[in-house]
Amino acid sequence: MLAFPGRVRPGEPPPRVAVLDLGTNTALCTVLFGDPAQPRRLRIAEELHFVTGLGRDRRADAALHPRGMARALRALSHISGRLVSMGVATSSVRGVATAACREAPNGEEFLAAVWQEHGLPFEVVTGEREAELMALAQARSFSAAPSVLAVDIGGGSTEIALSGSASDWRCSVPVGATTLSEALGSRGTLDAGLARVAGHVAALQLGPIPDDAALIGVSGTVTTALATLDAQGLWDPEQLHGRTLDRQDAASLAERLFAMTPTERRALPGLHPGRADALGPSLLWLVALMDALGRRDLVVSDRGVRFGLLFDAWPRAVVSERYSAPTAKCT
Repeated sequence: MLAFPGRVRPGEPPPRVAVLDLGTNTALCTVLFGDPAQPRRLRIAEELHFVTGLGRDRRADAALHPRGMARALRALSHISGRLVSMGVATSSVRGVATAACREAPNGEEFLAAVWQEHGLPFEVVTGEREAELMALAQARSFSAAPSVLAVDIGGGSTEIALSGSASDWRCSVPVGATTLSEALGSRGTLDAGLARVAGHVAALQLGPIPDDAALIGVSGTVTTALATLDAQGLWDPEQLHGRTLDRQDAASLAERLFAMTPTERRALPGLHPGRADALGPSLLWLVALMDALGRRDLVVSDRGVRFGLLFDAWPRAVVSERYSAPTAKCT
């Protein structure tokens, strides 16, 4: 058992914390343990990654479908059990719910059931707040860059943010991997995908972008692209975070995925079946965004909104190395 000081200074994290991100297609949880000698320093103890499809097949009024809610509840039940077994107090858990829950008329009701059944607290955040948290995570994770231009393609929305410049800005666009794949269908064509993302890019309204801003691609689309290019069987965030993804590699993978049947896509190593139909359309969207932003490559970040939530709740926290080899799970 680790021994910790009795008092925690303002802004410092508790000895053990967990941060959660409940999105349109995934449920993510990172557990971090503190260092007894350095209370501000946290090390990643476990990462859990579930493809739930919470926001898939929503009804005409955008309500969450019972099947999606059931899948998400199973994942959250597992997360809750792990937090109990790892000794993380409920008061040391922070969670955000994004596009699917904020748009669904039954989103708050679903989250109330999550709290009642599993004791997991979730705050529904606006798109602007989601972009703010995502940007904070990148600013803290890539502090050496003069300024950071971050793009996070989620299931139901895309957040774009500039941090560290004289004119920082944030925006949230209601276009994501799930919304694109559902619009195109599992047998959608490359030409149809290109036409759709071109329309979304034409509608973008972005702020000024400094020439020296480092482009950071955040979370699911970019990490899954790398894992698929690597044919990586086991999801290992440590092998993905901080690497570079080239625009041409992303475009070539998108074309390859559109040329496959749904069955062929689901059999690809590194590509979770729950993401198989969404990765091609979301990569077309990513490439179109990179072209609009004038960048040929980007740095991949696995530290999305949940890390922004960590630094927002405990601003003195510092994320250090892992305790051991990552135990990330993808189901």
